[in-house]
Amino acid sequence: MMQLNESNFQMAVKFGAVALAISVLANIYLVMRYREVYRDLVRGEQQFQQLLLQQQSIEGVLREFLPRAATDPKVAEIFQRHQILGRPPSSSLQSQEQGAKP
Repeated sequence: MMQLNESNFQMAVKFGAVALAISVLANIYLVMRYREVYRDLVRGEQQFQQLLLQQQSIEGVLREFLPRAATDPKVAEIFQRHQILGRPPSSSLQSQEQGAKP
């Protein structure tokens, strides 16, 4: 074991302060980095929640008006203009479109 004499004590004080300073700087960096990552994560989660709410509201509107597209030509025209109808048009819509074309 090493004897604690004056020169060893002075060396421990000198390098101990350097090691403590490096440790403090590393901890400050890690805390700031963690806060930055956490802040970005919270922002991303908030944007994701907003997108989910928008998607749910759009799906609600589609569920409300999609059944009317077969009977209401104006609603069908809006859906077709925005290419929302993911299914082929019903026979009533096809006959209306063929009757409207010259």
